[in-house]
Amino acid sequence: MKPVTFPVTRKPWQELRDAKLAERESKIPDEWRIKFDPEPTNLMSLAQNCGLLTPRELQITENYDATSLLAEIAKSTYTSLEVTIAFCKRSAIAQQALNCLTEIFYDEAIERAKWLDEELQKTGRTVGPLHGLPICLKDSVNVAGYDSVVGIAAYAFQPERENSVIVDLMLKLGAVLYVKTNVPQSMMVPDTDNNVFGTTRNPIHKEITASGSSGGLAALIKFRGSLLGIGTDVGGSIRVPAYSHGIYSIKPSSGRLPYHNMKGYLEPGAETVGVLCVNAPMAVSYRDCEMLMRVIAETEPWLYDPSCQYLPWIQPKPLGRPLSLGVIRFDGEVQTLPPVTRALDEVCDKLKAAGNEIIELVLYKFQDISDNAVDFFTVDGGEFLKSQLDITGEPWSTAVANGGMYPCEKKGISEFHAYSSVRAELQRAWLKYWEATAQRTKSGLPVDALILPIQSFPARPDGFLIRSHFSRTWNLLDYPGIIFPVTTVDLRKDDIDMPPPLNDMDAKVQSTWANGVRERLQGFPIGLQLVGQRQMEPKLFQTMDKIASVLGNVQ
Repeated sequence: MKPVTFPVTRKPWQELRDAKLAERESKIPDEWRIKFDPEPTNLMSLAQNCGLLTPRELQITENYDATSLLAEIAKSTYTSLEVTIAFCKRSAIAQQALNCLTEIFYDEAIERAKWLDEELQKTGRTVGPLHGLPICLKDSVNVAGYDSVVGIAAYAFQPERENSVIVDLMLKLGAVLYVKTNVPQSMMVPDTDNNVFGTTRNPIHKEITASGSSGGLAALIKFRGSLLGIGTDVGGSIRVPAYSHGIYSIKPSSGRLPYHNMKGYLEPGAETVGVLCVNAPMAVSYRDCEMLMRVIAETEPWLYDPSCQYLPWIQPKPLGRPLSLGVIRFDGEVQTLPPVTRALDEVCDKLKAAGNEIIELVLYKFQDISDNAVDFFTVDGGEFLKSQLDITGEPWSTAVANGGMYPCEKKGISEFHAYSSVRAELQRAWLKYWEATAQRTKSGLPVDALILPIQSFPARPDGFLIRSHFSRTWNLLDYPGIIFPVTTVDLRKDDIDMPPPLNDMDAKVQSTWANGVRERLQGFPIGLQLVGQRQMEPKLFQTMDKIASVLGNVQ
């Protein structure tokens, strides 16, 4: 059997870029085009003020999360058609303002919505639990008949022949698919920028990164051009953009959500070994993330996708006691900046005041885990990515060139096996570390979950690359992690100078909090990360429910 290869287009990258941009531009109807000033720092009010959306369309796109909107569609408060048109229009506004989309298929979405309405009217039943809900996709999710460029010009005008398995299952559940969203070249840098589609901007502040690699998805959802989307995560790619936009996401463990027939930057097959990339939901509420994972589990995805394990969604029994949570405050390299420190302190104080238990922990073996993750990420030396760029003469993007990961020395199979052995030992060490927390809890049981930042700093300035051990640790260990916003930067409380930096990376982080710089972050969202043990997502959401009931401002 011959190995799978990606079809490519052998033309100069600039020609492909121009053609793709023209194609995308042609997919936005003339009557949906808007005039606006792109200069305002914050564009969050543009959809309300541009005049394109009717009052009813504003109501549909602003007043619900996905779970509550699905309930309204099911009882015919809204038709699938009017919901789909509302989100198509709002996503078109988002694209013009934020440059967040790659592929647009509004016509097909509208036709599907009409069919869904006919089925509901004819049978009196919804097609499935996602009936009529528009769901957006990261560019790496394959939709038959459309490109998955993933920021590489050679993949332009090579439409995919088959859907990703997760697409088939969402369609089976009644979803409407309408757009794909922008990613960085390589999908391994934390800024969403590539040579084909350009840079996606954060709607909250034009100088702050949309993050990556699911930055287009996050910008669209924050703008409410969508309520729910599917991205991916191999080192923070769903969690960091969610954090940078003040919305919700979960990185599940591998084997939970279908991942077969996705498009990546590595040669086909490479993503089935090593640190496994996973599909992951992002949404305007954490209950939407849970809902999507639960309904996909109910389709028995292990019957359709060889990457899925037999993991029925089993709701855990009520806990019947206060939570025991491990808190991790330091990533081992970089001190948390004042807003992040305050967010974690305030949440822990509220949880303790409500009778829950907080156990101080450390990011155990953080440096070994980080080194091992980078070993996996660089095992092919960036050669396959470079070979795909060379087909069209495309250069490295600025973010990839400055990211320090590629190009590098290629490793052999024996070294890969050694990395795998180290990873297994690190995973075993963390199982022991977690189990040992039972010696410190009042219940005599291990902690229920870990609460910690996703990064030591608020969202970064665009193009300013900083690493964080708080994110990729959980990819290597394969632990699930939920991102949830808890507060915003408040310079009345956070206008605090930092102690001397611990190292060069700490100094780089602190430069984003210098006097005269920190002011632009006023009001910016700050979130935290809740981490559970491997493949225990139902228990993690149960823990999140209890935390949300204490905090009161978590959806």
